[in-house]
Formats: sequence, C-alpha cells, structure tokens
Amino acid sequence: MVIGKKKGIAYWISMLVLALLLVLTFFPFVMLLNMSFKSSLMIQLDFLNLPHPFHWENYAKAFDFILRPVLNSLFICGVSLVFILIFVALSGYAFARMNFKGKKFLYAMLMAVLMIPYTLLIVPNFWIVYKMHFLNNYMAMILPYVAGQQIFAIILTRTFYETLPEDMFEAAKIDGAGEVYAFTKIALPLSVPILITVGITVVVAMYNDYIWPTLVLTSNDNLKTFCQIVFNNAAGNGSTDFGLLAAAFVLGTIPLLVITCSCLKYYLQGMLEGAVKG
Repeated sequence: MVIGKKKGIAYWISMLVLALLLVLTFFPFVMLLNMSFKSSLMIQLDFLNLPHPFHWENYAKAFDFILRPVLNSLFICGVSLVFILIFVALSGYAFARMNFKGKKFLYAMLMAVLMIPYTLLIVPNFWIVYKMHFLNNYMAMILPYVAGQQIFAIILTRTFYETLPEDMFEAAKIDGAGEVYAFTKIALPLSVPILITVGITVVVAMYNDYIWPTLVLTSNDNLKTFCQIVFNNAAGNGSTDFGLLAAAFVLGTIPLLVITCSCLKYYLQGMLEGAVKG
C-alpha cells in the first residue's frame, strides 16, 4: 500500500488562491445571469439577492432585440474569416517554405506593424474607408478586419509551417511536385488545427469589437453589430431596462460559446502541439 505524500501548508494556500481566482472570475457572469431574470427596478433595489419572481420575458424581448445585430456580427465575421484564412495560410507558407527576394525585409515590416498600437490606426483606417465611400456598409467592417487581423495570424502559421518535417517536401519534389501541390496536399491538410486556432482568435476579436463598428456604422440600425447595439444601450443611449440588457448579453455570448466549444479540441492542439504527424 502506497501512502500518499502529506500535503503541506503551501499546497492548501495554492488551492485557496486558485479557488479565490475562480470565484472572482465567474462571479460577474453569475451576477449577469442573476440580473437577466430580474426587472430593472429589482436590479436597482435588490442587486445581490435572487430574482423573485423570475422575469422570463426578459429573454423573449432580448431575443427580438439582438437577433438582427447578432446575425450582422456573424455575417461580418464569417465573410472576413474566409479571406483571412486564405491569405494567412498562403502568406505563412510563403514565409516559411519559400525563398524569394525581400523575404526577410517583408517579414521585418510585418513584425514592425505588429508593434503599432491599434488605436493609432483608427484615424487612417477611417479615412481610407471614408474615401472609398464604404461608410455604413458591410465593406467598412470586412475590409479593415481582413487587413488588420492577419498580422499575428501570419506569424503563427509561419512558425507552424517551419516545424513541418522537411523530408515530406523533399520527397514530393523528387516525385515532381511543385509548390502548389506541396501546399494543397501536404501543408494545408496538416495545418487544420493552427487555422482553427487562428479562426477562433480572430472571430472572438471581431465579434467583440465595439470601437470600429461605432465609427463606421452610424446611420443604419439594420447594419449595426451585437456589441454596438448592446453597449450603446447599456451606456444609456437607448433602453434602460437592465434586465433585458443582461439577458441580451447572455444570449449574445451563445454563438461564441458554441463556436469555441465545438472547436476546442483543435484549438488546444493548434496552441500547444501544432499538427505535425509522422
């Protein structure tokens, strides 16, 4: 019989700290759920206690309130994601596996752009969209997202493609395969986990963006995104029904939860292990 090692005070302190961190992490979301079943008056007068009675109608109203904005957000994210993945896969493969003039310079420029704070690019990006007459149009969202969300993703895919065994590509070249065949038949099938990792990362960033939609989608409520509509109302520029807004926040997170949870296996594989298969 093996007697387990006695747990010291350091172990229990670490467990206590972890438990405290978990409580602090989930407490705001628990309170959001609590608020979503209350009336606005009950939230203001009795914030911490459980709802009595439960206002289930908050969710029915919230569904009608955010349905179009959520669909707008998903449409923008979906179209942008397709182009991002195409450009990221091609660029990452080119930087990792191909030799061409100016390769190091271009990659250095890419790294330099990554160092520029996002807020410094808002004004020039806005003027580009304005001069192209894309304001209050889906293109005002899609084009900047496709351009701006690629940079870090290219670095991730380049790093991944560099880890692929060279023997596979050399064997393909001996058999007469070109770069297109090597990319589509060897590199791309192996890169599914890293591309899913990139996809989840950029979709979460685009779906949760508030600043850019607020700047370029101003006149047509039918085009506004989920975060834009809900945050504007939460700030007092619209509905003051806090129970409805809390229910809207809960419903609005469901698409991201579904996307993330359904791809979690590949996301973790892409983040931690890559996709190298012998």
